[in-house]
Amino acid sequence: MKRRDFLRAASVPAAATTASATAGLGAAQETETSGGTATGTATETGTGTATGTGTGTEAGGGGGGGETVTVTVGPGGSLVYEPGTEEPLEIAPGTTVEFVWDSDNHNIVVDSQPEDANWGGHEPIENTGFEYSHTFETLGTYEYYCDPHRSAGMEATIEVVENPSSGGGGGGGGGEKELHEFGVPIHAHWVGAATILGIIVTIIFTFYILKYGESPHTGTGRNG
Repeated sequence: MKRRDFLRAASVPAAATTASATAGLGAAQETETSGGTATGTATETGTGTATGTGTGTEAGGGGGGGETVTVTVGPGGSLVYEPGTEEPLEIAPGTTVEFVWDSDNHNIVVDSQPEDANWGGHEPIENTGFEYSHTFETLGTYEYYCDPHRSAGMEATIEVVENPSSGGGGGGGGGEKELHEFGVPIHAHWVGAATILGIIVTIIFTFYILKYGESPHTGTGRNG
């Protein structure tokens, strides 16, 4: 057998072997990819289930309750409730008032309240750091005082109303209001555009007056 015929005959089995190996590798890769896709799908499904459960738990734990307002009892040793002594503290129904003692030997004795209310105050005398809270639901006026210091004027008032004022007796006060608080929107670009327009109108008006508004006797050379 000639050398050329030998090489040709030997190359055919080698090519067939190579093609078979390549096909086998491709099939193996295809199987692996398919398996990977199935695994990815299962992971995604598991993640979706976990996310749904977390959202439900968060939504279930969120609910209810109004806002909380803090009243300082004897701030810095002063014989006042702040806010409440200088002016009534206005709150909406459902608001929780948290009383925080800032000095010693104070209590809360209810002097008057609406008929349907059931606020008992806190009559035991407490010292700095003590906290007591109560949620006010019934509309009306609540007056209370500190028993050891009532003669010194340590009294206060809470008013539960449907629409508390913005100051709320909490020290915010009724200072000057911004224009947008009255329902008039002001945008910076509008102010800038109005300023530029005013300048342009002024320039045009000045030019018109200088060119056409002169008197016929002020040196134009024209007779009336």
